[in-house]
Amino acid sequence: MKNLVKSIALIAVIFSSLIASAQQMSQRSPQERARNQTQWMQKNLGINEDQNKRVYEIIFKHAQEMDAARSSGPGPDRRSAMQNIAASRDAELKNVLTADQYQKYQAHEQEAKDKMRERRSEMQNRGSN
Repeated sequence: MKNLVKSIALIAVIFSSLIASAQQMSQRSPQERARNQTQWMQKNLGINEDQNKRVYEIIFKHAQEMDAARSSGPGPDRRSAMQNIAASRDAELKNVLTADQYQKYQAHEQEAKDKMRERRSEMQNRGSN
């Protein structure tokens, strides 16, 4: 019985932390997300002023599209729409960044995806123990 109560408490803590994390991420405006990502590119990719302006515009536009897709509700259509938006954003960025910059950007994106998958896996493993 004590183990059941502990398990339920653990699940509640995990669930509430996931909700808080999702809310915090969704509270960032498209402008904030575009600014943060553009600043990351300045620092880590060395984009110039012209690239900076164009990158910000691309990311901002697609961040707004992502928000609209997120608000459409859960399901495979939403996932597909978000994947299409990300692919479109990356295609536009590829035309603005140099080959080396784009390669570094892709590596960073892949690293972020891998970390997210790892965190999801850890959460699922914690919930099943």
